[in-house]
Parts: sequence; C-alpha cells; structure tokens
Amino acid sequence: MLPKITTILYAYDLDGKTHDTMELVMSLALAHQAKIILMHSMEPLGAQTANMINNYIPAEDLQSMRKEAKADIESRLKKSVNNLMQEYSEELANLPAPPETVIVYGTPADSIDTVAKERNVDMIIMNSRTHSRLGQMIIGSTANKIIHSSSIPVLVVPIK
Repeated sequence: MLPKITTILYAYDLDGKTHDTMELVMSLALAHQAKIILMHSMEPLGAQTANMINNYIPAEDLQSMRKEAKADIESRLKKSVNNLMQEYSEELANLPAPPETVIVYGTPADSIDTVAKERNVDMIIMNSRTHSRLGQMIIGSTANKIIHSSSIPVLVVPIK
C-alpha cells in the first residue's frame, strides 16, 4: 500500500518570503486531504544573554514580555493563514480542517522533531535559506539537521 499523508507539519519561521511555501503546503494538504499543523519555534536565549536580562529586568516583566511575544507570533501566524484562506477561499474550502497553529519554546530542530513525533506527522515541510559552506559548517542549518535526523519525510523548499 502506498504511504498516506494525513498530517503535514509546516515549520514556519515568520519570514515574509514564505508565501510560496505556504501555498505549496495548502496545495499538498488539499490534494491529500491532510491536516496542517503550522508550527513556530521560539528560540531560547543564550546563557550569557539570559543572565544579563535577568539581572536588569524583574521576573514579572520578563514573564509579561514572553506572553506578549507569544501572542504577537500567534497573531502573525493566524494572519498569514487567514490571508491565504481568503485569497484561495474556493479551493481551500475543501480542506478537511482549518490549519492548526502551534507555538513552542526551544531550538528549532529539536522543536520540529518533538512536535512531529507527538502529533504523528507524515511529512515535514520547511524552508531553507542559502548559507555559505563556512556558515553551514559553523552554525549548521535547521533544515540540514532535520533532514539527517528525522525518520519522517522532509520536504525542503528554498526561499527565492
């Protein structure tokens, strides 16, 4: 039996250049009648930065700032989805369910892997930017990490 794609995880980084990828995600979900999980990972601060911030900003203010940041990201995710749903309202009316948005805290590669496993995802879709060879060796890339560690198929879409 051919593999079925019932759930697609799109690791969304809020880049303004990802509209084409979002269209592809919607198209694949429509073709396979798959559920879409639109995920964004809020990366933790480095230890030195976190220490500096904790020394100068009260804990209550930090917690409030985190809540505001999460609310802003959630709003931006939903706005992107709503804009696309309106732009292609006739076609996307046949999606089995509206896209679900998920915001998690953690490094992007670990967060993508965790959410994909927890939600029994059949395909991960993500963007990739062009990095120099040196840049990839030093900092690596989220897409590269996911491609080489995931047991779930990964579709990487280059940002134009």
